Amino acid sequence: MFLIICFGVLIICVNVILQSTVTVYSLKYLHKFNLRKQRLTFSEVLWQMAISVSFLTLLHGAQCTIWAATFYFNPNIDNLYSFQEAIYFSLITFTTVGYGDVVIDSEWKIMAGLEAINGIMMVGWSTALMFSYLQIILKKNITQ
Repeated sequence: MFLIICFGVLIICVNVILQSTVTVYSLKYLHKFNLRKQRLTFSEVLWQMAISVSFLTLLHGAQCTIWAATFYFNPNIDNLYSFQEAIYFSLITFTTVGYGDVVIDSEWKIMAGLEAINGIMMVGWSTALMFSYLQIILKKNITQ
């Protein structure tokens, strides 16, 4: 079981590195964009927020796909019959919905709990990032 937990923590670290990279580059981009403009229009703010949310959604999709590949290609997990089913299982686990219609029947099911913890952290991080975006945008537009 210790090996399984270590492997799950490794996948969490991969997702944290991915999230960190996106966070740093997106904040740099937003800062550069806002330095060029005196004031942002309402439509510019809407587009920045829409693009940011869309990009973060794709990021979480990529993180779920990493988990899905971990489950699907693990020879010890034999009841995920297609990669599509693994993606579905990963999405409902990452978002902590957990319908229970697809489950893992092996000692590796502890990884599902680790994915849920990872999902909570990553979605919370993205929420904080969006709030940070809003603070930057509002500070720029209110102080000028």
